[in-house]
Amino acid sequence: MATKTIAKSDKKPARPAAKNSGGSYFQAVMAEAKKVTWPTLPQIWANTLIVLVMTILFSSMLWLIDNIFRAIIGFIT
Repeated sequence: MATKTIAKSDKKPARPAAKNSGGSYFQAVMAEAKKVTWPTLPQIWANTLIVLVMTILFSSMLWLIDNIFRAIIGFIT
C-alpha cells in the first residue's frame, strides 16, 4: 500500500488587509442601505394581511386536527 506525503510550506498565509475600520464601516453600511429597494406602504399592508390570514388558517387547521385526534383517542380509551 502506497502512502502519500504532503510537503508542508514554511510560508505563513498572508493576512488580509482591513477593508473598513472605525467610521468607514458605518459609511459603508449607509451606502449599502441606500441601494436597497424598500417596499412601499401598500406592499407592507398586503404582506401583513397575507401573514395574518395564513396564521389564522394554519392555526385553525391545527386546532381541527388536534380535536379530531383528541376525539379518536378518547373513543379508544
